[in-house]
Amino acid sequence: MEKIDGHNEKWVDKKLIQLADYYNGMAFKPSDWSDDGVKIIRIEQLNNPLGNYDHYSGSFPVINAIHDGDLIFSWSASLKVAIWKWGDGVLNQHLFKVVPFEDIDKHFLYFLLDYNMPKLGESSHGSTMKHIKRKELETYSVAIPLSLSTQRRIAAILSAADKVIEQTRQLIGKYKSIKQGLMEDLLKPKEGWKKVKLGEVCEPSSEKYNPLTENTFQYCIEMENINQESGTINGKSDITKLLSLKTKFHKGEVLYGKLRPYLKKYWLADFDGACSTEIWVLKNSENIDNQFLFYLFQSDCINRIANQSSGTKMPRADWKFMEKQTVSIPFKNNKPDLAEQRRIAATLSGIDAKIAAEEKVLEKYEKVKKGLMERLLEKEKT
Repeated sequence: MEKIDGHNEKWVDKKLIQLADYYNGMAFKPSDWSDDGVKIIRIEQLNNPLGNYDHYSGSFPVINAIHDGDLIFSWSASLKVAIWKWGDGVLNQHLFKVVPFEDIDKHFLYFLLDYNMPKLGESSHGSTMKHIKRKELETYSVAIPLSLSTQRRIAAILSAADKVIEQTRQLIGKYKSIKQGLMEDLLKPKEGWKKVKLGEVCEPSSEKYNPLTENTFQYCIEMENINQESGTINGKSDITKLLSLKTKFHKGEVLYGKLRPYLKKYWLADFDGACSTEIWVLKNSENIDNQFLFYLFQSDCINRIANQSSGTKMPRADWKFMEKQTVSIPFKNNKPDLAEQRRIAATLSGIDAKIAAEEKVLEKYEKVKKGLMERLLEKEKT
């Protein structure tokens, strides 16, 4: 079916398989890994290209070689498309190297695949572990402009939006690195600091909320509502829909996810509510400032203690173990130095505010890009 845009340029519907060749990567075994050779590019590296790599020193087909500028399509589990820019490598299985045909611009195809990935995922195999097979590539239809110049013009507009988004992400990453450095410096024990048992400065609340008998709060926080390693939440549940006992929390209290503590889920509550019993509501003692406690629970020290206390089958932090472990806090004149605790917390809170502000900017830019993609890649059929 043909489509004509506002500039009288012809658009047509084509199957994804008609736009490019899709070459699956190699099936590497642990015995193939080596300390040197070419980098093996897996889904893990696609999600975190600056992370660690295994290497391969054997031979492989030229078509499995990856160079900067190559288009990669993750078709299993984590559905994603990316243009590679992190050096030479060899492609692992469950990833396609996508080689566009001569009449298809690579960057346009990248945005087209990226835009259609959610719908493509809905049609894929597997309810929890998504798989896109060649059958989907042969049946899934998209609209494209026949003109290469139009494809390139669309790609250029969306690339400009991507550039702004990437710059904002880099700024957020910079601030997060600064925060990490500040935490290591500010929370490092210094002269005058003393070790105290964790149970002396806080304990999990036992105050329960029963929605069947109470109607005090409006919202509930579940584990999935707390963002990993960010100290922020991504939404809240209507408490009137909950039927089980929950733990009450109040504004200013620290919430910490005890289930899978390696996920590092923590939040300083900014409203009154209730939370899942998989989350601790930490009641701070008079020896510690609640905001300082919030940053203490983000530290490597607490992370190590929480994970040491956890089981292996379904890891949960164990307070009976944790309360006996020691942490260092500021003291002055043989008393907890609350003023110094608050000064440290204020410094870290300042960098958190910068991160939060840039994340709002990022959210705005991503909405702008989404709108552009809808306008440029979802044209009305005529």
